[in-house]
Amino acid sequence: MAASRVAAWALRAAAIAWCGCCPGVRAEEGKARTKNYPYEDLLSESVLYCYHKIIKNTSCCMDQNYAPGVERHRIRRPGTEWWCGKTCWDDASGPRGDDALWIPQSATCESPRVLWVHGGSWEYGSPFTDSYGQLASKIAYLAEAIVMVVDYPLAPEGNYSVIMDSVLEGLRWLAEAKMGDLNCRSAKHHDAPLFLGGDSAGGGTALSLVLKLKLAAGWAPGVVEQSHPEILPQGQLLAGAVFFSPWTNLRCDSPDYYFNSFAKIVGAADDVYVGDIMFRGHPHQNLDEFTANAHVYVGKNASLLTDPVASPFYAGERELGGGGIPPLYFAVGGSESILGDSSIFAQKAALYGVDVKVDVMVGMWHDFPMYSEGCGGGTELWQGVRALKQTGQFIKRVGAAKRMASNFGLLWPPSRYHPGTPETSYVYDLTREDTREWYPRKLDEVSIAMGY
Repeated sequence: MAASRVAAWALRAAAIAWCGCCPGVRAEEGKARTKNYPYEDLLSESVLYCYHKIIKNTSCCMDQNYAPGVERHRIRRPGTEWWCGKTCWDDASGPRGDDALWIPQSATCESPRVLWVHGGSWEYGSPFTDSYGQLASKIAYLAEAIVMVVDYPLAPEGNYSVIMDSVLEGLRWLAEAKMGDLNCRSAKHHDAPLFLGGDSAGGGTALSLVLKLKLAAGWAPGVVEQSHPEILPQGQLLAGAVFFSPWTNLRCDSPDYYFNSFAKIVGAADDVYVGDIMFRGHPHQNLDEFTANAHVYVGKNASLLTDPVASPFYAGERELGGGGIPPLYFAVGGSESILGDSSIFAQKAALYGVDVKVDVMVGMWHDFPMYSEGCGGGTELWQGVRALKQTGQFIKRVGAAKRMASNFGLLWPPSRYHPGTPETSYVYDLTREDTREWYPRKLDEVSIAMGY
């Protein structure tokens, strides 16, 4: 055996030498390729520009423009006042509690209504800062929907239970509001499809509320008919929900914290970065910082870190099965540390019969739809624009289906009572010219129009 092994290795060495591919030669050729390889050819102009900008400053570059024909209303609901004082981390200090309501010119009393829960680690952000006005106006425009961004009390003024109550009260208000000039007084406006949405930490809270509403309405495995407590006005039910990069795992230990960790490729002639360009710490550092943030959110009640409602990543058959959860849409970056927070939840939800669509945008970072204008580089970020368009199509399509179900007295939300899988798409950058050789632009346009 030993002699035959030596002979085999001798033959292999001779073959390598003959073809000029010995390790030393291969390494030298690799260096040459690395030095001259046009990495930029793999990335579109807007993606490359955003990468360079965000690497320098992770707080930069979010969208600055508002959608046309959408009017903002600043509203103060009774009992929503809170104070962002010395212990509040956000720059918008002082009296808080005003919400932003975005109404497109096309709106009617039956237009979809969307309550958006802003991100910011539950410690930062407001309806009027951090480009949430721009985001809300674009969703309102594309979905032809009324969008409300609620100013919930930030941690440590607010915690999980306080924030959940604040968001629920906002949803109740939105469900029956007269909407200013629309003056929606008739019972018909209660047929307006009602949606929840959120991004990052706010996406996690929005998803928690989806589960809370499901359980409160009495939906459960083995139950034939659901009850209808007045948790929402007139016994209304959610039509659907939308999430951008939601934070659903409060224990912060999904595998992507490691596999998508930020790295710089050593030996490249130019700076080349991969992984999560937003959260650039060592995996252990990110885990520690994210978990500390989660502890503040749950009010230091560690049991909530794995509670199936507070931390939806841990939801099981009781929370997901038996119907009652509306269609869900997730848009998440393929390079995020919290990619698994969406993909793993979506797999479990579909397994228990929920209609789930997930768009994984390859190479994208956390909350990328908020950079749809291309980080100030003059060329739009195609992936961000696509996610926003998909959101608009989802709200229109699901809203129309909910309205039809109501008109015909059909059960909503529709649910499968057999295991399924999420409709997951890995979306690649299609703006580079060479991509048209393998994915025609028309095909992508059709997929967006059909909501795929």
